[in-house]
Amino acid sequence: MKNILKYFGYFLALILVVVIGFLALNYHSDIPVEVLKEKYTDERSKYIEVDGMNVHYQRVGQGHPLVLLHGFSGQVWNWRNWLPHLQADFEVIAMDLPGFGLTGPHPKGIYSTDMSIDFLDKFLTKIGVDTFHLAGNSMGGGIAWQYTLEHPDKVKKLILIDASGYPKKSSKTIAGFKVLQYPIFNPLITKITPRSIIKKSLEGTYVDQSFAAEKEVDLYMDMIRRAGNRQVLIDRMKTPRTSKTHLIKNIKNPTLIMWGDKDIIIPVDNAYKFEKDIAGSEVIIYENVGHLPMDEVGEQSAADAKRFLKKK
Repeated sequence: MKNILKYFGYFLALILVVVIGFLALNYHSDIPVEVLKEKYTDERSKYIEVDGMNVHYQRVGQGHPLVLLHGFSGQVWNWRNWLPHLQADFEVIAMDLPGFGLTGPHPKGIYSTDMSIDFLDKFLTKIGVDTFHLAGNSMGGGIAWQYTLEHPDKVKKLILIDASGYPKKSSKTIAGFKVLQYPIFNPLITKITPRSIIKKSLEGTYVDQSFAAEKEVDLYMDMIRRAGNRQVLIDRMKTPRTSKTHLIKNIKNPTLIMWGDKDIIIPVDNAYKFEKDIAGSEVIIYENVGHLPMDEVGEQSAADAKRFLKKK
């Protein structure tokens, strides 16, 4: 019996050493926003104060405004492969939404969809944009169609790219979301950020694994470590969501629906749900593409968006 207790003690000690080692290796302090600005901004970056946040955005090109909304844990750079192809025909506006990128956390910790809609309207009013085309990916797509429902006269045309909205039936998800689903890990998330989870999450987002290269992991690691952003991940997952999908059929604005057929985050069958509910909408499915077609097949998806937006 003594030997059993002794070996059990050795086992517990070994587990403790492994846990402490894991925490030590994956501990990452916050990065001040000024440091990230020096690393990730250029002459296109602008800032404006909205609801106590210093919002980071880019505004390039000329023509009718086209507003772009990124998804969960995204940022302006998710649209890097659209900007060169669209700025000759449109005034392209992309921002880091509250809680993400260089914009950082909402001062009151509010992350409801209503807050996002209100924020977007205030932001566009402040920069002098009245009517515009609106495109959103994933979470940004969910904000886009709900904004359109509330402000149909401001949105000329709508583009939904692997957009959120309909209840998810599949239990399959990427690594980063799995961790956030367990409240027991919440105290650790604001300090412990395993690079392996970030990399695995990116690998699940794309089919083309070059988009999960080390420099891409560096970008997401840095933006998650922006002071305050890791707490946002927890706060957003705790925020109650009310389904408004029964209202989607009320959208009358011309709508283009884009989807990657290998999206494991929001499966492609959701594209056809949007098509069914939005009368007259158009659907484009990209073969062997994941959750971010505007990134993974940037030139092709930008050309499709341009054709749709310029069509009378």
